[in-house]
Amino acid sequence: MLTLGEAFKLLFPDASRRILGFAEAPVLPADIFAFAAYVLEASGAYHHVAPESGAPSPDRQIIVDARMRARAIRVGKSWRESTVPPGNLPAVPARITHLWRALQPFSSELAFTNLAPDGLCPSWWPIVVELLMISDEASRHVGFVADNIFYAPVAEAFTEGDVISGREFRRIQSGPATISTADPSIVCVQPKSRTPAVGCTMRSLSHHLAMLPGQGSVRASWVTSPFEADGAAPQNLGLLLIPYPYAVDASVFVAAGDARNRWGWFGVEQQWLPAIGDTEGRKAFVVFVLDLVRAARKGERRVDGVVLPELSLDLPLFRQLARALAEESGVDFLISGISSDRHGREGNFVAIAPFFLVGEVKLTGGLDQLFLIREKHHRWKLTEPQIKDYQIDGALPPSRSWWEHLNLLGRSLDLLVYRGGTSLTTLICEDLARVDPCQAVLRAVGPNLVVALLMDGPQLEGRWPARYATVLAEDPGSSVLTFTSLGLIERQNQAKKYPQSSAIGLWKDEAHGVQRLELPRSSDAIHLVLKADTKTEHTLDGRSDDANAHRWVFKGYEGISADPLAKPKWLGTGKAR
Repeated sequence: MLTLGEAFKLLFPDASRRILGFAEAPVLPADIFAFAAYVLEASGAYHHVAPESGAPSPDRQIIVDARMRARAIRVGKSWRESTVPPGNLPAVPARITHLWRALQPFSSELAFTNLAPDGLCPSWWPIVVELLMISDEASRHVGFVADNIFYAPVAEAFTEGDVISGREFRRIQSGPATISTADPSIVCVQPKSRTPAVGCTMRSLSHHLAMLPGQGSVRASWVTSPFEADGAAPQNLGLLLIPYPYAVDASVFVAAGDARNRWGWFGVEQQWLPAIGDTEGRKAFVVFVLDLVRAARKGERRVDGVVLPELSLDLPLFRQLARALAEESGVDFLISGISSDRHGREGNFVAIAPFFLVGEVKLTGGLDQLFLIREKHHRWKLTEPQIKDYQIDGALPPSRSWWEHLNLLGRSLDLLVYRGGTSLTTLICEDLARVDPCQAVLRAVGPNLVVALLMDGPQLEGRWPARYATVLAEDPGSSVLTFTSLGLIERQNQAKKYPQSSAIGLWKDEAHGVQRLELPRSSDAIHLVLKADTKTEHTLDGRSDDANAHRWVFKGYEGISADPLAKPKWLGTGKAR
């Protein structure tokens, strides 16, 4: 069974003998956090942590009193605010060294011991809790402030290969999967946005650092700008939601490969998109989107991001649209579901064009070096009720269970720092509903804004997207947008089995609950306005983040219509080829 000494060696197999023997402490707060969080979770000690309340302490509680809390905050602040020459790390505080050496007598103790009901907590538990508290306090703003003394070395390592012309930005395309030197196959450490207000978990013990599973489960990339931050996050955020395709023909669902016994594969043909060679048709679609952006901006409204649902575009059209939007001043990002990656592999992907990461810098190598593309983590299973509700039984016999024909090669999540204050990520349909693997990352990091792209029916409070969005809004407190195209909603409306609906989206935030987003009649898109809000959060040990938590809350929405002359004739038919 694993001892404390073996646990550290497992995480840091290449550490020096003095560090392995607890004579000398690691120099990075993230490394101390990785070890402390790992053994606190392995031992179960984390759920015994409690702030001093004045009431009699139950057995086996790790009581964090005001003195211990103030000391951790003071030592952590002093560590992160140390002044050192460029390229150097500050000296490890004396308190950290003292605590680290205090673990020497416990090196051979088991990380987990099955204690008797009346047994006292092991003496090393409070030591490791204080190490975690100090390392967390030392990491305030890590990953969000470019010149953070502990994040800068990590960022610089990923910037060495960056060139503006001819190659991709490594820091954007391959952001660090961890800011710790711990073995990333065992545990990763990333910056953190939200601290859960409910529950008693490891996630509740820190404000600024998150412990994530090893990369074999899911690779979470922390994506920041290679350049200086381009201004502060706006107080209002405007998102243009375009629920394309507006119509879906049953024939887009095609049986793929052999269909044996009770199950088979299916693919989706994007008949709603002009053919690759139809340059005029594709240009017309881009003109339509640009017209929507300009219509949405009337009356001094902001359009910071343009969002399209799952599988709405292919990569060539995404690239064409991104180039056009990059010329539109004030559009920070484009998010869309697409049907292939940059290597030509077909499947189900989400693509982000984060223009805000480069600001005014001109990329002579082209916008492609900015695109972040990742694949869906879970296949869509079409069941008999869904097949009948969407009236696609002529294409896929309902007697079988049909699985989306995807080759899942890797699981990853991109966490983007938006204008210094917000962490933003995206999900694709089933990724929102499945507990693993990305849910562990979402719960640990607590991204401020989660955008889930769907190809689904109406977004109603009683359906599955609302249920899973509610979970993330409660723990860790993320604001969640679920967004689908109109096509399958219309197919379900035509079946007249359920009440007619035009709910293309659902917004859920911690402050205001659920807000259904109905596409008004004759509108082509929705302009969703979010408002920045701050909140004071507390860890299990009672530390405050001093109102450092940032969240987006619902402010309002309205329908947007394009100029009829800007609409291609095939736009609402589902047949563009």
